[in-house]
Amino acid sequence: MQVIKILLIPVSVVYSVIIFFRNKFYDYGIIKTRKISRPVISTGNITTGGTGKTPLTIHIARYFLDKGISAGIISRGYGRNSGEILTVCNGNDILVNADKSGDELSMISEELLKNYKGKFYIVAGADRIKAAEHLLKNFNAGIIILDDAFQHRKIFRDTDIAVIDAQDFSENRSGYFFTVPSGMLREYMSGLKRADVIVQNNKASDYGIIPELKQFSQLVISMRYKTEYIIDFKNSILTKSGFKAVVFSGIANDESFLKLINNEGIDIRDTVKFPDHHKYSDSDIEMLKAKYSEDTVYITTEKDFVKVKQFRDFTEKFPVYYLKLKTEITLNENIFYHILDNALNENRSNKN
Repeated sequence: MQVIKILLIPVSVVYSVIIFFRNKFYDYGIIKTRKISRPVISTGNITTGGTGKTPLTIHIARYFLDKGISAGIISRGYGRNSGEILTVCNGNDILVNADKSGDELSMISEELLKNYKGKFYIVAGADRIKAAEHLLKNFNAGIIILDDAFQHRKIFRDTDIAVIDAQDFSENRSGYFFTVPSGMLREYMSGLKRADVIVQNNKASDYGIIPELKQFSQLVISMRYKTEYIIDFKNSILTKSGFKAVVFSGIANDESFLKLINNEGIDIRDTVKFPDHHKYSDSDIEMLKAKYSEDTVYITTEKDFVKVKQFRDFTEKFPVYYLKLKTEITLNENIFYHILDNALNENRSNKN
């Protein structure tokens, strides 16, 4: 694999040159951005793989919803079968399944429906401008939140947030030398200078602020994950002890997920790792069932549970749980929320 990545370096260089000039065209106004009639906050990253931008999107949405401001969330909807712009959730019901919307948008919908019915709207679409127009035509959102849009510069954003995986950045520096396909960067690290805020996601670990990030932004926020509970489809929380767990997931990096389970004192008997955004099949479920024993439970991520729960013969007849996480801002929390408020207030001021 390493040899292949070395051979692909010329391809990465060509890709990097294209991205460099594209960004310069935006910087100098040769390619125009378009401003819409609502304040826009974008979360994204400069790498492939899971940095935690979607949990941060949920966190930001909750912040505004708790203030009584309706939120519209837009994302491409990674891995979805359909390409058209569509409404995933109208605030009261999820209108399409995960295959059509993508697993992350299904997860966001289910999470926000628990406490914010009628106050948020979710739209999937690769073209953020058209998706925003669709959303505003059909719903009265007070603010637009873009999930995974750091490179999608066509739409103007009042606040641009880039998320960095602290563990991956600290332990996998070679992956940050080149863009895809030989490295893991979507664009070079210098692209972080566009960010109004860099969020360093420590996930399940404790890291100080990474010194290198300060050269790209004076403001670095840190966040981490905390386990709320482990729960099944009946909303039964796992409380008993003395059992073993088969842990399975289809996420880019499962190290922090496994660490959080270990932190709960759970004995992991077996792990099954599927590719990121994996679409579960009957054969996958049968393979998981074969690992069952009387003292065993299954634990997966919330994003994976959204997809496996359609296999009711598995989730209703076997002890299948998912890890419910809470996102916490652990450094510069008040400054972070002040910046979010400014995005809303400055947009309102520009209208007056």
